[in-house]
Amino acid sequence: MGLETQTIVTSDRVRISLAHSHHGARQTALIICPGFFQSKETPTFRRLAQALAREHDVIAMDFRGHGRSRGWYTFSARESLDLEAVLRWARQRYERIGLIGFSLGAAILIETVSRVREGVQSLIAVSAPCAFDAIAMRWWTPQAMRTGLQGLEPGSGCRPGPPWLPKPAPLACVPRLAPMPILFIHGARDAIVGVEHSRRLYAAAAEPKRLEILEGGSHAEALFRDDAEGFCRLVSRWWEETFRIDKF
Repeated sequence: MGLETQTIVTSDRVRISLAHSHHGARQTALIICPGFFQSKETPTFRRLAQALAREHDVIAMDFRGHGRSRGWYTFSARESLDLEAVLRWARQRYERIGLIGFSLGAAILIETVSRVREGVQSLIAVSAPCAFDAIAMRWWTPQAMRTGLQGLEPGSGCRPGPPWLPKPAPLACVPRLAPMPILFIHGARDAIVGVEHSRRLYAAAAEPKRLEILEGGSHAEALFRDDAEGFCRLVSRWWEETFRIDKF
Protein backbone atom coordinates (compact mmCIF):
# COMPACT_ATOMS: atom_id res chain seq x y z
CA MET A 1 0.00 0.00 0.00
CA GLY A 2 1.38 3.38 -1.01
CA LEU A 3 0.73 6.57 0.95
CA GLU A 4 1.18 10.01 -0.54
CA THR A 5 0.58 13.37 1.08
CA GLN A 6 -0.63 16.02 -1.36
CA THR A 7 -1.39 19.71 -1.07
CA ILE A 8 -4.02 21.13 -3.41
CA VAL A 9 -5.40 24.65 -3.74
CA THR A 10 -9.05 25.68 -3.62
CA SER A 11 -10.72 28.23 -5.90
CA ASP A 12 -10.33 30.82 -3.11
CA ARG A 13 -6.62 30.00 -2.77
CA VAL A 14 -6.61 27.97 0.44
CA ARG A 15 -4.08 25.14 0.62
CA ILE A 16 -5.74 21.83 1.52
CA SER A 17 -3.88 18.73 2.69
CA LEU A 18 -4.89 15.20 1.75
CA ALA A 19 -3.41 11.74 2.22
CA HIS A 20 -3.81 9.20 -0.58
CA SER A 21 -3.61 5.47 0.11
CA HIS A 22 -3.47 3.62 -3.20
CA HIS A 23 -3.13 0.01 -4.31
CA GLY A 24 -2.36 0.20 -8.00
CA ALA A 25 -5.04 -0.17 -10.66
CA ARG A 26 -8.17 0.24 -8.54
CA GLN A 27 -10.93 2.34 -10.12
CA THR A 28 -12.75 3.29 -6.90
CA ALA A 29 -11.70 5.71 -4.17
CA LEU A 30 -13.30 6.60 -0.85
CA ILE A 31 -12.95 10.17 0.47
CA ILE A 32 -12.99 10.67 4.25
CA CYS A 33 -14.34 14.05 5.46
CA PRO A 34 -13.71 14.62 9.20
CA GLY A 35 -15.86 16.92 11.30
CA PHE A 36 -15.14 19.98 13.43
CA PHE A 37 -11.97 19.78 15.55
CA GLN A 38 -10.91 16.53 13.82
CA SER A 39 -8.38 15.80 11.10
CA LYS A 40 -6.87 12.95 9.11
CA GLU A 41 -3.88 13.20 11.47
CA THR A 42 -5.64 11.85 14.59
CA PRO A 43 -5.13 8.22 15.63
CA THR A 44 -8.84 7.51 15.13
CA PHE A 45 -8.96 8.78 11.56
CA ARG A 46 -5.66 7.11 10.74
CA ARG A 47 -7.07 3.79 11.92
CA LEU A 48 -10.26 4.37 9.95
CA ALA A 49 -8.31 5.12 6.76
CA GLN A 50 -6.19 2.00 7.26
CA ALA A 51 -9.26 -0.15 7.83
CA LEU A 52 -11.08 1.11 4.73
CA ALA A 53 -7.91 0.85 2.64
CA ARG A 54 -8.03 -2.94 2.88
CA GLU A 55 -10.73 -2.96 0.18
CA HIS A 56 -10.57 0.48 -1.49
CA ASP A 57 -8.19 3.29 -2.26
CA VAL A 58 -8.67 6.03 0.32
CA ILE A 59 -8.32 9.81 0.22
CA ALA A 60 -8.40 11.42 3.68
CA MET A 61 -8.64 15.22 3.77
CA ASP A 62 -8.28 18.06 6.24
CA PHE A 63 -10.78 20.89 5.90
CA ARG A 64 -9.43 24.42 6.14
CA GLY A 65 -8.37 25.37 9.64
CA HIS A 66 -7.68 21.73 10.55
CA GLY A 67 -4.68 19.42 10.51
CA ARG A 68 -2.15 20.34 7.83
CA SER A 69 -4.54 22.45 5.78
CA ARG A 70 -4.25 26.21 5.90
CA GLY A 71 -6.88 28.89 6.35
CA TRP A 72 -9.60 29.41 8.93
CA TYR A 73 -12.60 27.19 9.57
CA THR A 74 -15.98 28.73 8.75
CA PHE A 75 -18.22 26.01 10.24
CA SER A 76 -19.53 24.76 6.83
CA ALA A 77 -19.94 28.20 5.20
CA ARG A 78 -16.98 27.88 2.78
CA GLU A 79 -15.66 24.37 3.30
CA SER A 80 -17.51 23.11 0.23
CA LEU A 81 -14.69 24.75 -1.75
CA ASP A 82 -12.25 22.39 -0.01
CA LEU A 83 -14.25 19.29 -0.92
CA GLU A 84 -14.76 20.52 -4.49
CA ALA A 85 -10.98 20.78 -4.88
CA VAL A 86 -10.48 17.26 -3.51
CA LEU A 87 -13.17 15.91 -5.85
CA ARG A 88 -11.46 17.53 -8.85
CA TRP A 89 -8.20 15.88 -7.82
CA ALA A 90 -9.89 12.49 -7.33
CA ARG A 91 -11.79 12.58 -10.64
CA GLN A 92 -8.49 12.79 -12.52
CA ARG A 93 -7.55 9.40 -11.04
CA TYR A 94 -10.73 7.41 -10.41
CA GLU A 95 -13.89 6.46 -12.27
CA ARG A 96 -15.96 5.95 -9.12
CA ILE A 97 -15.91 7.89 -5.86
CA GLY A 98 -17.60 7.27 -2.53
CA LEU A 99 -17.65 9.75 0.32
CA ILE A 100 -18.03 9.38 4.06
CA GLY A 101 -18.45 12.46 6.22
CA PHE A 102 -18.65 12.90 9.96
CA SER A 103 -20.75 15.55 11.76
CA LEU A 104 -20.10 18.91 10.05
CA GLY A 105 -18.00 17.01 7.51
CA ALA A 106 -21.18 15.14 6.58
CA ALA A 107 -23.10 18.41 6.32
CA ILE A 108 -20.46 19.76 3.93
CA LEU A 109 -20.57 16.52 1.96
CA ILE A 110 -24.35 16.74 1.46
CA GLU A 111 -24.29 20.36 0.36
CA THR A 112 -21.34 19.93 -2.00
CA VAL A 113 -22.54 16.78 -3.76
CA SER A 114 -26.03 18.25 -4.16
CA ARG A 115 -24.33 20.65 -6.62
CA VAL A 116 -21.21 18.80 -7.82
CA ARG A 117 -21.74 15.08 -8.34
CA GLU A 118 -19.59 14.05 -11.31
CA GLY A 119 -17.90 10.74 -10.53
CA VAL A 120 -19.58 10.36 -7.13
CA GLN A 121 -21.62 7.18 -6.78
CA SER A 122 -22.31 6.71 -3.09
CA LEU A 123 -22.51 8.73 0.14
CA ILE A 124 -22.39 7.98 3.86
CA ALA A 125 -23.34 10.71 6.35
CA VAL A 126 -22.41 9.94 9.96
CA SER A 127 -24.03 12.06 12.69
CA ALA A 128 -24.95 14.76 10.18
CA PRO A 129 -26.74 17.90 11.44
CA CYS A 130 -29.78 18.90 9.40
CA ALA A 131 -28.86 22.59 9.94
CA PHE A 132 -26.02 24.31 11.77
CA ASP A 133 -28.31 26.51 13.83
CA ALA A 134 -30.37 23.48 14.86
CA ILE A 135 -27.48 21.87 16.75
CA ALA A 136 -28.27 21.94 20.46
CA MET A 137 -25.15 20.44 21.99
CA ARG A 138 -25.85 19.47 25.58
CA TRP A 139 -22.24 20.08 26.60
CA TRP A 140 -22.95 19.95 30.33
CA THR A 141 -24.09 16.32 30.28
CA PRO A 142 -21.60 13.59 31.29
CA GLN A 143 -21.93 11.92 27.90
CA ALA A 144 -21.17 15.12 25.99
CA MET A 145 -18.14 15.87 28.15
CA ARG A 146 -16.90 12.29 27.78
CA THR A 147 -17.32 12.48 23.99
CA GLY A 148 -15.43 15.75 23.86
CA LEU A 149 -12.55 14.45 25.96
CA GLN A 150 -12.24 11.31 23.82
CA GLY A 151 -11.92 13.54 20.77
CA LEU A 152 -8.89 15.37 22.21
CA GLU A 153 -6.36 13.25 20.34
CA PRO A 154 -3.01 14.25 18.82
CA GLY A 155 -3.79 15.96 15.53
CA SER A 156 -7.13 17.38 16.67
CA GLY A 157 -7.80 21.09 16.98
CA CYS A 158 -9.12 23.96 14.91
CA ARG A 159 -8.26 27.49 13.80
CA PRO A 160 -11.75 29.01 13.89
CA GLY A 161 -12.84 31.75 11.53
CA PRO A 162 -16.04 33.80 11.69
CA PRO A 163 -18.94 31.61 12.87
CA TRP A 164 -21.64 34.03 11.71
CA LEU A 165 -21.27 33.53 7.93
CA PRO A 166 -24.43 32.20 6.19
CA LYS A 167 -24.43 28.42 6.02
CA PRO A 168 -26.44 26.16 3.70
CA ALA A 169 -28.80 23.77 5.53
CA PRO A 170 -28.26 20.10 4.64
CA LEU A 171 -32.00 19.55 5.09
CA ALA A 172 -32.67 21.85 2.12
CA CYS A 173 -29.89 20.24 0.04
CA VAL A 174 -30.52 16.54 0.61
CA PRO A 175 -33.56 16.21 -1.73
CA ARG A 176 -31.33 17.37 -4.61
CA LEU A 177 -29.05 14.34 -4.19
CA ALA A 178 -31.54 12.04 -5.93
CA PRO A 179 -30.89 9.47 -7.26
CA MET A 180 -27.58 9.35 -5.36
CA PRO A 181 -27.65 6.48 -2.83
CA ILE A 182 -27.05 7.75 0.72
CA LEU A 183 -26.65 5.97 4.04
CA PHE A 184 -27.30 7.90 7.25
CA ILE A 185 -25.65 6.56 10.41
CA HIS A 186 -26.35 8.00 13.84
CA GLY A 187 -25.77 7.01 17.43
CA ALA A 188 -28.95 6.78 19.50
CA ARG A 189 -27.16 8.48 22.42
CA ASP A 190 -25.45 11.25 20.47
CA ALA A 191 -25.14 14.21 22.86
CA ILE A 192 -23.56 16.53 20.27
CA VAL A 193 -25.95 16.21 17.31
CA GLY A 194 -29.17 14.52 18.35
CA VAL A 195 -30.43 11.50 16.43
CA GLU A 196 -33.46 13.49 15.25
CA HIS A 197 -31.16 15.26 12.79
CA SER A 198 -30.53 12.10 10.77
CA ARG A 199 -34.19 11.13 11.03
CA ARG A 200 -35.18 14.43 9.42
CA LEU A 201 -32.52 14.15 6.73
CA TYR A 202 -33.58 10.60 5.94
CA ALA A 203 -37.22 11.65 5.65
CA ALA A 204 -36.30 14.43 3.21
CA ALA A 205 -33.97 12.30 1.07
CA ALA A 206 -35.13 10.36 -1.97
CA GLU A 207 -34.48 6.68 -2.64
CA PRO A 208 -32.14 4.87 -2.61
CA LYS A 209 -31.48 5.61 1.05
CA ARG A 210 -31.00 3.88 4.38
CA LEU A 211 -30.97 4.96 8.02
CA GLU A 212 -28.97 3.02 10.62
CA ILE A 213 -29.50 4.02 14.25
CA LEU A 214 -26.83 2.44 16.45
CA GLU A 215 -28.24 1.73 19.88
CA GLY A 216 -25.98 3.06 22.61
CA GLY A 217 -23.86 4.82 19.97
CA SER A 218 -22.24 8.21 20.54
CA HIS A 219 -21.20 10.93 18.09
CA ALA A 220 -19.47 10.76 14.69
CA GLU A 221 -16.01 9.12 14.73
CA ALA A 222 -16.71 7.76 18.24
CA LEU A 223 -18.98 5.21 16.54
CA PHE A 224 -15.90 3.81 14.80
CA ARG A 225 -13.67 4.20 17.86
CA ASP A 226 -16.12 2.27 20.05
CA ASP A 227 -16.82 -0.55 17.57
CA ALA A 228 -14.38 -0.47 14.68
CA GLU A 229 -15.30 -3.90 13.33
CA GLY A 230 -19.04 -3.30 13.40
CA PHE A 231 -18.73 0.18 11.89
CA CYS A 232 -16.50 -0.96 9.03
CA ARG A 233 -18.77 -3.92 8.34
CA LEU A 234 -21.73 -1.55 8.03
CA VAL A 235 -20.08 0.91 5.68
CA SER A 236 -18.35 -1.79 3.58
CA ARG A 237 -21.66 -3.55 3.02
CA TRP A 238 -23.24 -0.29 1.87
CA TRP A 239 -20.45 0.45 -0.60
CA GLU A 240 -20.49 -3.11 -1.89
CA GLU A 241 -24.19 -2.71 -2.69
CA THR A 242 -24.21 0.83 -4.05
CA PHE A 243 -21.12 0.67 -6.23
CA ARG A 244 -23.02 -1.89 -8.30
CA ILE A 245 -25.69 0.66 -9.15
CA ASP A 246 -25.47 1.82 -12.76
CA LYS A 247 -23.90 5.20 -13.22
CA PHE A 248 -26.55 7.91 -13.45
